[in-house]
Amino acid sequence: MIKLEIKGNREQTITKVCNDCGCHIEDLSIEDIVLSGAARTRGDNGLRPMDSTGNEITREELPDSLKVCQCEECND
Repeated sequence: MIKLEIKGNREQTITKVCNDCGCHIEDLSIEDIVLSGAARTRGDNGLRPMDSTGNEITREELPDSLKVCQCEECND
């Protein structure tokens, strides 16, 4: 699962955590979780999300590896 933690007004962290025990698996960035505007059902708002290299993000669904996450211990 994806965990967003906001501290104060500016510090935010996005992490991939185990769905079972909640332990930290991997640090993520906004780029890892953002979806294309086409994924929304209300139509196109003209916004085009870009990755850090300037390429348009076209992913319309999160990968299964972010939907259901298990650490090595819980995966046994």
